[in-house]
Amino acid sequence: MAEEYTDPYSLKRTVLVAVVNNRADLRRAASEGWYRIPQRRAPRRVGADYLAFYQTGAFESETEARTVSFYAAIRRYQLLSRAELLPDEADHARAEEYYFRIEIGPLMRLARPVPATTFRRLTFIHTTLERLLNAKDVKELKLEAEPFQALWSALRASRLRPLPNRLAGDWPVDIALRVRNGHLGIRLDESSDMREAYGPGDNWRVLRIPESRIEVDLAGCLGEIGAALVDLGGSLDAKPGREIVF
Repeated sequence: MAEEYTDPYSLKRTVLVAVVNNRADLRRAASEGWYRIPQRRAPRRVGADYLAFYQTGAFESETEARTVSFYAAIRRYQLLSRAELLPDEADHARAEEYYFRIEIGPLMRLARPVPATTFRRLTFIHTTLERLLNAKDVKELKLEAEPFQALWSALRASRLRPLPNRLAGDWPVDIALRVRNGHLGIRLDESSDMREAYGPGDNWRVLRIPESRIEVDLAGCLGEIGAALVDLGGSLDAKPGREIVF
């Protein structure tokens, strides 16, 4: 049974819908509380408040086939090799490849599972809890215009090279920028006004930006990012080879 959410903020929390195509991975998520995503196949934005599972045709004999039926709160992230994740399979051909190990809370069943009636080929979908709880079809989970993509594109237009999914402690930053004196991490966090926090170690500085502000004040967000970059030895309009080091 899904939890009831009455707080409007709770409904804005982010959800990463991941594909699960075998029972072993879903069983491990339920019994051991973690799920894995290959780093090389991860979406550009892997950080989210919740992880939901789209069960493929591999679950054909069950009612949950080709539906999103379960989700769980995300507790932390790690980046580990496959051999570290699955030591019993240390001789696997991909044993040295890296995976995001996503630690989750108890699996919760959606009161209304979300079927894929016409849209069945997917990899990852970044959505909101509100959409997950109210969608009648998987295609309704997709966001038409993501603030994340708008900010990513604006940074690229400013001749920067945003990096996805860098871990700053137990949580990934949505966007990372490498500069001479460290890293600027950007987390899209609707829970607060734009504010700064220092990540683990002296080389990380994390800037939190509400997604709703990106939608209405992208220029202002870029200005705050530019100021943080200057503090770290770079600038928003730096050209390749000047100050910003990749």
